[in-house]
Amino acid sequence: MSYSEKENLIVWQKWSDPLGEDDLESIPEEESSEEAEPVFYEDEDDHSEHETGEAIEFYKKPTRVIMTPMGIIPYTENTASNKIFNFWLGHTNFDITMPVCRIIVQVRGVETLDIFTRYRFRIGIGKLFETSLVINDINNKVYEFLLKE
Repeated sequence: MSYSEKENLIVWQKWSDPLGEDDLESIPEEESSEEAEPVFYEDEDDHSEHETGEAIEFYKKPTRVIMTPMGIIPYTENTASNKIFNFWLGHTNFDITMPVCRIIVQVRGVETLDIFTRYRFRIGIGKLFETSLVINDINNKVYEFLLKE
């Protein structure tokens, strides 16, 4: 018997950043500076350097960026979604219908709801709410609804 033949289930998984940047500080400073490409700058007003054909060499640390609806922004501790939100994935063995979505978004503490597939969704839980209480509340309300259906 598979899960779908037994009972309705929601299995929860902590969401991890798809960019693999769950710990922005995980890259050692030495490693990131080795990857830096030299950038050459030639000042047109400085005739002495122009005449010798030399350029000033600068090393620039690579900047990670993300594309957002507001344009390209640097990807930092302050802009990483996994640092801003407490995201959790819900995996189900039942269809995530509009009534189920309404139940989830009405649970106190649910900040965001994103439906990925008919069996997978992501919620963002507000910082001032206890994660386990919000998840238990979602489970109870959704299971109660599905039993009536």
